[in-house]
Amino acid sequence: MKQYKVIQWATGVVGTAALKGVIRHPALELVGVKVYADDKAGQDAGDLADTEKTGITATQDAETIVSLDADCVLYCPMPWDINEICRLLASGKHVITPCPYWYPFFQDKEAAEQLQAACKQGSVNFHASGCNPGGIAERFPLTFTGWCNRIDRITMTECGDCRAYASEGVVRELMNLGKTPEEADNNPIKEMLKAYWYEPIEMIAEGLSSEVIEYEAQHNYVLANQDIDTAAGVIEKDTIGLNNYRHIGRTREGTEIVQEQIWYMDDIELNRLREKFPIPRRSGWRIRIEGDVNLIVDVDFPPELSSEEHQAQGLSTTGFHLVNAVPVVCGQGNPGIKTYLDLPMITGCMGTHQVDR
Repeated sequence: MKQYKVIQWATGVVGTAALKGVIRHPALELVGVKVYADDKAGQDAGDLADTEKTGITATQDAETIVSLDADCVLYCPMPWDINEICRLLASGKHVITPCPYWYPFFQDKEAAEQLQAACKQGSVNFHASGCNPGGIAERFPLTFTGWCNRIDRITMTECGDCRAYASEGVVRELMNLGKTPEEADNNPIKEMLKAYWYEPIEMIAEGLSSEVIEYEAQHNYVLANQDIDTAAGVIEKDTIGLNNYRHIGRTREGTEIVQEQIWYMDDIELNRLREKFPIPRRSGWRIRIEGDVNLIVDVDFPPELSSEEHQAQGLSTTGFHLVNAVPVVCGQGNPGIKTYLDLPMITGCMGTHQVDR
């Protein structure tokens, strides 16, 4: 089995899961770790990932990381820097990331051209991956369309009780939870999210040999009727306790492709909110395909998990998927941006056995 040398760049929640995955993966060798926090610098990577010692010491020095001999970088900082990504690509390292550019060819043509040029310079590939986007949003729906003929609508819905999510920046800025309606309406991130969610919509359309000709974005919310204690701080009464984004693309043939998020700071009963909202299921994801075959596919974790465990496993799926993509992405020819439409199946890896057939 071919071995790949891997750098882990950033060790937040997703990055730490990825780091643990690299250490465990039989086809991967960890050669470097880039961190941002002072208290992480100088630590053994195994201590950061709560695994055995690795002999690899984490560093804050980007120059040291860029100069390392490596096949691939798992790039997981928030916020990200496209110039940083391109520098890594140009240095001859494949880059796999949960950050944007899942399918940037229409929504961000300038970024797509920049990434493609860096890939060509370094003779490597770039792949944006993860859970959602990066799986639920495009890979899984496209897989199930193989069971269908006429497709009228594809809807991907993420439902999330976010009370255990400790990232205040994500909760209040990305999700708009805890903002007033006026603040949410004027939040510039709404425009950015349009482009991000239109990317997987366009990828699905291409996978169906179609194209999106009309877009629509909807933003709905419900206010809290009381203060709500959460891991990201108090969601105050009369601020947003449930936020619903819907991004819709309609193809030339009439298929409607819907990306929907329902993020809320309550349990499924929503008694802490001013009014009820039609949540199709508890925390998790639902893929619904409507046409001459009607499918509902739910993806979730065991119900006995606590909210904290549920949150941790959800974020771990992104980190582990980045790790499992390394051999696939590194093994592709024709350097450039690689989406799910360009890659073979990505699976977990538990051993080194290979079948000769």
